[in-house]
Amino acid sequence: MLKELIPTATGKTTGNYDKSSFSPKFGAVYQVVKDQLSVFANYQNGFSYSAQVDRNGNVFKPEQANQWEGGIKADLLKSKLSVTLSAYDIAVKDKIRQDNTDLTIYYQDGTWKSKGFEAEVIANPISGLNILAGYGFNDIEITKAKDFVGKRPPASGAKHTANTWISYRINSGKVSGLGIGAGAVYNGDIVFDNNNLTYFPAYTVFNGTIFYDRPGYRVGVKLDNITNEMYWGPWGEPQPPRNWAVNLTIKF
Repeated sequence: MLKELIPTATGKTTGNYDKSSFSPKFGAVYQVVKDQLSVFANYQNGFSYSAQVDRNGNVFKPEQANQWEGGIKADLLKSKLSVTLSAYDIAVKDKIRQDNTDLTIYYQDGTWKSKGFEAEVIANPISGLNILAGYGFNDIEITKAKDFVGKRPPASGAKHTANTWISYRINSGKVSGLGIGAGAVYNGDIVFDNNNLTYFPAYTVFNGTIFYDRPGYRVGVKLDNITNEMYWGPWGEPQPPRNWAVNLTIKF
């Protein structure tokens, strides 16, 4: 007679488990021109724990990130135009990475350096018209590791991204609350492999909506990926094709 051996939990533990990390943050904002032009700067430290262990079963230290950011924000034309510009510098040390030939082995020897720039413009030139536009640039590379120094880490996003959304809502008359909106999202090439030889291609996705917004309810129809663009996420996962949705919101 064969008896299957099934391991059971004993409820007992051995040794202590303890982790801690110091994570300071601070920032400052100064109004150069009251309610019109401000400058800001901030620093923050972040950390991330991982459940991965090294080949000897030892738990890794937390990954540490240090970020510096600074920029300006302007509210112009009696708040009809808002512009925010910022630049940042991020250094991440003790990055955990997989071995290039054996994906079951992990090392903690990596340092990543990331520098970038972001811009956002929000405009309300006339009643009911809203315009949003943004752009982001991110240059990231591995600066210290056993392998792939100088390469862009896989699945680290696109170097160039941009987005825009324009909507108009009628605010008077018999069809007050009727509105329409349209926009686009652009993502540049995304690197997929450690050697930076394989990329997912850049893409642009267009979206649109029509809605009717009243004091007691809101109904809308949204169409995403209007051109049925074929594109992928940073890990190679396929993204939704053209799709639409109807939503109804009741307000109390």
